[in-house]
Amino acid sequence: MIKIKIMYSLKVFYTKNDINLSFDLRKNKFFHNVDNLDVLRFLKGTFTNKQRFISRFTDEFRNGPLKHDPEEYKGLNDMIELFESEYDNVEPFTYEEAFKISNQEFQSQVFGSIDITDMIKELGHERIKTAGKAVKHKQFSPSGEFLGFKEYDNVYEVHEVSGKKLGLDEKLYALKCWCTSTNEEHWLWIEDQFKDDPLEAVASTFRIHENLISEIKEIKRQGDVLLVEMKEGSEKLKPEGEMVPLNADQYFSLLTAQS
Repeated sequence: MIKIKIMYSLKVFYTKNDINLSFDLRKNKFFHNVDNLDVLRFLKGTFTNKQRFISRFTDEFRNGPLKHDPEEYKGLNDMIELFESEYDNVEPFTYEEAFKISNQEFQSQVFGSIDITDMIKELGHERIKTAGKAVKHKQFSPSGEFLGFKEYDNVYEVHEVSGKKLGLDEKLYALKCWCTSTNEEHWLWIEDQFKDDPLEAVASTFRIHENLISEIKEIKRQGDVLLVEMKEGSEKLKPEGEMVPLNADQYFSLLTAQS
């Protein structure tokens, strides 16, 4: 789905196929310090052949904003033409390259295109800490009707991952999150300061401006994507201060749904 929304500058949002990108029409870039061809490398890792890339990505722009007003979105059109002409000339990011990406938002997108389970298995890992947590989450029907709460038993494991194959001397740390009732699992990279407490580790993956924490009503999570519902009346608040992680008590008391 393509969305056009005016914020501080005009941006076109692509939110589809588990990808969340915004193209700044003033700067003609997706990220302020990331080259567009690096974005193409990420997209090639996601759409692994050109036909799929065109039908699922560039055609979405052609049939949306470019069809609406080609002159207004000339920069967007130039980006599409660049991507299609250079698709065969770029390679997806390797594991080692992904770890060296300095832009955290872009790095998160790139890791989302890499099968982290296979990556961690290939690098070599060892479980060092485990913690369990009973959680109650909202259930909804396919039409969006609220069906009540269901209790799940979640298990969080911190794994120490070898960095040798990435050319790194230090250890890396990943959190394996899995549900005992569904046996589904999800991996998240964490900072080493959280390696000794799995519950604090999963909470640390959610970060928000410090002055907004007390105004959060609920958090809903889908993998690496976190949606925040704020309390009534908080829409006039402006984000201030540093982006800080939630602690475990804050995170689990606010989390009402995840998949």
